[in-house]
Amino acid sequence: MTGGLRAHLAAVRREARALGRPLLAAWREPASDAADPLAHFAATTDEERWFWSVPARGLALAASGRVAAIETHGPERFVEAAAAARARFAELRTAADSATRPTAAEVGPLWVGGFAFGDEPLRHGVWAGTPALRFVLPERSVVQHGAQRFCVLAARVGPDTDLDALEARLRGRSDPAAATPARPDAPGFAALADRSPETYRRGIDIALGAIARGDLEKVVLARSCRVARRRVFDAAEVLAALRAQHPDCFVFGVGIGATCFVGATPERLLRRSGRRVEASAVAGSAPRGRTPQEDQQLAQMLRESKKEQAEHEIVRRTIAAALAPVCEQLDAPESPALLTLDGIQHLHTRIEGRLRTGPGADLLELAGRLHPTPAVGGAPREAARAFLAEHEGLERGWYTGGVGWLSPSGDGELAVALRCARLHGRRATLYAGAGIVEGSDPDAELAETRLKLRAALAALVEL
Repeated sequence: MTGGLRAHLAAVRREARALGRPLLAAWREPASDAADPLAHFAATTDEERWFWSVPARGLALAASGRVAAIETHGPERFVEAAAAARARFAELRTAADSATRPTAAEVGPLWVGGFAFGDEPLRHGVWAGTPALRFVLPERSVVQHGAQRFCVLAARVGPDTDLDALEARLRGRSDPAAATPARPDAPGFAALADRSPETYRRGIDIALGAIARGDLEKVVLARSCRVARRRVFDAAEVLAALRAQHPDCFVFGVGIGATCFVGATPERLLRRSGRRVEASAVAGSAPRGRTPQEDQQLAQMLRESKKEQAEHEIVRRTIAAALAPVCEQLDAPESPALLTLDGIQHLHTRIEGRLRTGPGADLLELAGRLHPTPAVGGAPREAARAFLAEHEGLERGWYTGGVGWLSPSGDGELAVALRCARLHGRRATLYAGAGIVEGSDPDAELAETRLKLRAALAALVEL
């Protein structure tokens, strides 16, 4: 396999010399059975690392290092990022060991990363200095797809690249056999909400006033909670706990420098595979019951609630309207299903379509059509964003933005960044929000944010 990598790098260097400019090279091969993606994430010392897991699909992906990066901001950040990704993928030369026969897009060179709720670079609080959108082509990725595991290596190869040194660097990173075991923690932690319950309720009352005047149809008010403990938060330990506790969710980790953004979200923003596109409308919530009978009763109340149905319909209708112009066929059922999770349940509609041929249908371009959906911002979109800028009083950062990956073909998957926390040393900041519509009860909405905060909190304080 080493010879195959060396031969590929040599071929790319020859082409780079002929063109007189650097190119990007990627190599894929089978990985050892011990090459667990989460173990790779735990062991890497790179300032940039990334983790993505969909346990229900048997998929896990860890990446580290940076060969190239895309950063954009402003109203056109998604269109500009999609164009930049296409340009960089045009420079990419990919080869594989003859033993690899993967069919999934995840098993290959990918751009991995995410984006913030807002368009502009983040300048305040724990998010200071974080880009509004950032995707990287990692140097090393370890992918588990079902029973198979693969390693993907990438590098920048110029006309005069020293192949001995490059191969040594790429091969110098061995796959760890297992994730770092959890260390005993000193007992105790402290948690502090960013505002009092009364202040959050007052914000809901202001939102209800705007809805009654007809200024808004829906708005999502978020709050945060800071947690501190005696030992530094280990992102890999938190991710392992999230993956075990939330097997039906997308589990993600984005590490930049000393910080890591982690979460377990039930909500897909988009998945594109060829001309097929999928999105999720998730809105309308209720707690889980303590007994099967109580659980069933709460689910029935959720299904029959006019307020929860109305909140869900706003999200479903808006997503369908955003995708319709780029789809020749679109299925967005009007009757939602039930999505049951640990501690909470939601109304859920799976939206599927077949994309038209032509420009504007890359994953990031589609994301720009949708984000922010009413599930995380509100409706009408611009009125809700203006309301939040004036009244929410929270730097959301990447919370309610998106995290995911995209492939050279323009395919990929993005999850809405929910049920999440930003880790920094011994401190973590957690986020949660609730959708406010006509008929919302401030006490019930406050209770919903508490349920959502607990989803991430359990993984932080039980380690």
